[in-house]
Amino acid sequence: MPHHVTTLWHVATESPAQAFTTGVPADPGFPRRVLSKLYPTATISQLGEFPLNRSASAGEGEIYIGAFPGLTVIQTSECDALRPSEIDEKWISLVGAPDVYAFAFDADSEVSAFAHWHEGKLQRSFSAANNRIVEDEGIPAGFELPFWSGERPLEDDAGDDPLALPFSPAELLSTAHTEWLGFELSPDGLDVPVLGYATDGRREVRAAHPPTGPAMHLSGDAGHAEIEEQGDSAAGGASEETASSPYAHDDYERAAAAKEQPLRESARAAASRAKEAGGIAARGMGRLAKLTKDQIGRLEDRSRRER
Repeated sequence: MPHHVTTLWHVATESPAQAFTTGVPADPGFPRRVLSKLYPTATISQLGEFPLNRSASAGEGEIYIGAFPGLTVIQTSECDALRPSEIDEKWISLVGAPDVYAFAFDADSEVSAFAHWHEGKLQRSFSAANNRIVEDEGIPAGFELPFWSGERPLEDDAGDDPLALPFSPAELLSTAHTEWLGFELSPDGLDVPVLGYATDGRREVRAAHPPTGPAMHLSGDAGHAEIEEQGDSAAGGASEETASSPYAHDDYERAAAAKEQPLRESARAAASRAKEAGGIAARGMGRLAKLTKDQIGRLEDRSRRER
């Protein structure tokens, strides 16, 4: 089976690149809500947190998600990388952002593809290898003109094919990414932190050290977020048990804490009952010991009188 990977960017901000210059980690709560929509009956396990630009692509049964103010990035193998216009609508409307961009490269066929939707409507979709066009929908964007006009030709050693396009589709894909998002997704570029998840029931990988530092909390729709420093006065008197988590105010984190709270209270109540029962038992043993001593004394007195 061919393995195509598509990276979707749901954008509701004028500067997507700014999301990766603040040092704020990807939010863990919002992706969980996204996953609940995509896989309502699946067992989801977290694979870890890592930079999208310096990691292997999402494999079968995996999905990478990074959620930031006004920006959500999703990488999946479930979309058609060769024909972006045929991507299921659920992937386009998933977050509710006004603009959605898709990028893909298929190593087997060497097909590069990119697309743009605005308010749910396809504006542009282009997919091609060096010697064939797979899909060409919509009006070419302004940054494409130098490629179509021959100003950005293929390298000399690739120009012998009579069917070759007048440009490199892979280079056009890179240019589209930079023009639409403001940065190039490369190992030497901006780090794009994402959270990886498995949807095939595999065992979850637990991080050795929980994330620390400033936390971001998305409230639902794209672009709604607030950033809080750990120990901020807005924390509302977080308990010692949640103070170490920068996501103490996130909906997902609160739900987990609420689920654990009855267990903690139950354990405390059990310990209290055991302590009280121990005290009662100790007092009872003391009275019994005293009673026995008095009885022994009376028996000794009676024995002396009888003698």
